Amino acid sequence: MLLHNHYGSHSGESTVLDVHHALLEKHGHDIFRYTRSSVELGDKKSGMAKAFFTALYNPHSIREVREILRRHKPDIVHIHNMYPLLSPSVLPEIKRMGIPVIMTVHNYRLICPNGLFYNKEGICERCSNGREWNCVFMNCEENMLKSLGYGLRNAYARLLGYYLRNVDVYLCLTDFQKNKLVKNGYPEARCHVLPNFMDENHMLSFGDDHSGRRERKGFLFIGRLNRQKGIDVIVDAARQCPDIKFMLAGSVDASFIDTASLPSNVKWLGVIGEERKNEELQSARALLFASRSYEGFPMVFLEAMQQCLPVVAPDMAGYPEIVRNGVNGELFPPENSAALAKLIRKFESNPHRSQEYGVNGREILRKEYSGDVWYEQYMAIVSALLR
Repeated sequence: MLLHNHYGSHSGESTVLDVHHALLEKHGHDIFRYTRSSVELGDKKSGMAKAFFTALYNPHSIREVREILRRHKPDIVHIHNMYPLLSPSVLPEIKRMGIPVIMTVHNYRLICPNGLFYNKEGICERCSNGREWNCVFMNCEENMLKSLGYGLRNAYARLLGYYLRNVDVYLCLTDFQKNKLVKNGYPEARCHVLPNFMDENHMLSFGDDHSGRRERKGFLFIGRLNRQKGIDVIVDAARQCPDIKFMLAGSVDASFIDTASLPSNVKWLGVIGEERKNEELQSARALLFASRSYEGFPMVFLEAMQQCLPVVAPDMAGYPEIVRNGVNGELFPPENSAALAKLIRKFESNPHRSQEYGVNGREILRKEYSGDVWYEQYMAIVSALLR
């Protein structure tokens, strides 16, 4: 049984849920889902009030989950996001029925109320070790009622032991993430590292040869153009490389960056679809990633590796576990636009190195981040849990 609360718009977590479902079904497992969506909350004001209460305790979700469990009698329940409509209050119900629970830890919400270890001041870990009141004091959501709700729901779940008492296995995306959980009291024996993967259909749909023999030009960014993603770091690096082309794809936080004032060598592509995204990944010389926060496991890294595209990323969080410096990309000191510009010039002056990194990345993808590798590791964890 898969449990997930979708966000208001499509997210990476929903994509991961879909590929997990498809892969398990392909291997002959019977899968059924119970999902809710934040769209159900309706308008912003009443929705926020409803979310405040359902995130703490939702009798409707508890009744429905109880009925589904009785009807289907699953061997395993695998949970993803629980907020705000599913609510971790369903977990004791699953435990009472003696069914093991696995959780994919997509972010840092088990420790940090907003799940990011990031707020308007930058990286923030003040809520670690049961100090959720800092979410309110810092007003991390820049909305006092929302910050209060986030802080309370985390404290409530922690004090009642919803996750610690009822989840048997935590699937962390990186060692970095696992270490954060362990330092915050989650048993190391129950924390496993199982990264995201590129599903087989996606890998096969683009063939087996993207070795970089085509001419690649320019440097590509894909993501929201905002402060958290470090878009200003990339734009500043572009200003230092006026003879090199840059492409930015994604929605814009207009309060942070004005696309009309971008340097002449920087082109904003807007929000692009899957087909255009893959065209850009196949045409660029490297993917640029400059996030200021600890993102869990950016799927765009795997998408770049699939297209033999090297990745340039900050030397922080779990990024060096995926982007191996000097192997399938390069790392730079976080928020250092001068160091980023230097790396960009290095790639520009040595296209053969870029090609080599790209080929290495695709090989790493095949060996470590394929659906078959994920399934083998996942089933070893499941089998041990069932025993």
